[in-house]
Amino acid sequence: MQQIRKKPSFVQGQTSGGQVLSRRHFIGGTAAAGAWLVECGQPVQATQSVPIATDYDVIVCGGGTSGIPAAVAAARAGARVAVVERYGFLGGNAAFSIMPCWHGIQEHHSGLLTKFANMVESFGAGPSPLKEGNHIEPEAVKILFQTMAEEQEVRMYLHHFITGVVMDGSRATAIVTESKSGRRVFGAKCFVDASGDGDLCFHAGAKFNKGVEGKTQAMALRFRVGYVNFDRFADWAEKQPAELNLGRLVREVREGGGKGWGKAFYFDSRLDRLFDQARGRYSDLPENTYFNCSSIRPNELSINTTRAYELDGTNADDLTKAEIILRKQAWAVWRFLKENIPGFEESTVIETACQAGVRESRTIIGDRMLTEEDGAKNREFSDSVQTCRVQFDSHDKKKYDTGGNKGFVDMPYGVFLPKGVDSVLTAGRCTSCDHLMNSGFRRMENAFESGEVAGTAAALAVQKQQMPRALSVSELKNVLRKGGFKTCQADRKTGPA
Repeated sequence: MQQIRKKPSFVQGQTSGGQVLSRRHFIGGTAAAGAWLVECGQPVQATQSVPIATDYDVIVCGGGTSGIPAAVAAARAGARVAVVERYGFLGGNAAFSIMPCWHGIQEHHSGLLTKFANMVESFGAGPSPLKEGNHIEPEAVKILFQTMAEEQEVRMYLHHFITGVVMDGSRATAIVTESKSGRRVFGAKCFVDASGDGDLCFHAGAKFNKGVEGKTQAMALRFRVGYVNFDRFADWAEKQPAELNLGRLVREVREGGGKGWGKAFYFDSRLDRLFDQARGRYSDLPENTYFNCSSIRPNELSINTTRAYELDGTNADDLTKAEIILRKQAWAVWRFLKENIPGFEESTVIETACQAGVRESRTIIGDRMLTEEDGAKNREFSDSVQTCRVQFDSHDKKKYDTGGNKGFVDMPYGVFLPKGVDSVLTAGRCTSCDHLMNSGFRRMENAFESGEVAGTAAALAVQKQQMPRALSVSELKNVLRKGGFKTCQADRKTGPA
């Protein structure tokens, strides 16, 4: 267990029956004898020595693809909201991993996601996601997420890492952060863990799964290559064997894709099969991969082909290994393309993502768990609060699984409730799903919509002075529907009530 050096004690208020007299240092209930600062699920020190910087109705941990929808939804419902984010910008995976493709957003959007997609189109930077191939400019995500948060007066704490949780029994009452400002503690009546890795839940002692027997999906590092001559690339691709699966690239380029602003396109291929023939000259080329690309700018590709397997995205040493491996791979791929593939002769690497993309780490065990079987059977649940597209995308070393039926599955409310932990909801890829179902749920349009669910539920719990798991699901569904959100497959067939 990581030990924390205790800071000097502060002046402490007197309590009576668990009530706190000094709100500057404590939140209601946290100064009770059973309240402890917890890290990695283990008690570290009593809360009486930890000052509360400030407190909110709802705190969202993570300002990414699910976190900002959660914060905006909670604030829109009247809650006083803060978001805590480790980077200096918002957007999460859609921003820091420079991932432009929101698979399925054209067919699967409602509520805040529809509003966001329309904001992207109005903003005018890059393609319209509901019209041009499911793509969004990553830089636009950063500023538009910030705009959404500012419009709802969400307090942003950037450059903050979550390092602990203050617990009163099973209830989380505050989070502990570290930053350039030192240690700060923020309290709230309700929390949303949208950290991706389930950091808040982990520190609170929630149980979790991590892949299959501890082996998670591969990490990757996306990178952009510019100054590509798409016509020469397509001319070459047209003559290649079918096993390289380059037909979609050829079709897209012939229709003008990649040669003008807004001419976004995506293609999946097995150009990586050429890597094995060249590995003697380019030793850092990735293995067990594919070669999938998006284009949202003229003569530029955003490439997804790097792979780092059997490394833990919650272990700093493993993350370090991944960063080193993946960056070498990205440059090796570019050099291979430049020296061997027509159309890349004048190309250059424009950008590599600022961090390895973690597809899977902790999935928190909830009151319910969505399973591969649920997805395969397109199950419907009476307590459904969201739908998820059933399209798996599991990057396991032994098998790359892209199964599913491309239909929908209902998500019961219990998947958002960490078992054994009160006052917390999850959103995004740490939500309670089994390994294969999580590979589909983690896609960005699903993650975004889960944030709206969790944020709305958190605000409603505060209004009702209830724990989230005590909420009336029918009432929650009604609140979501009023915002144009489709809570179940039946809503998608008939439209929200």
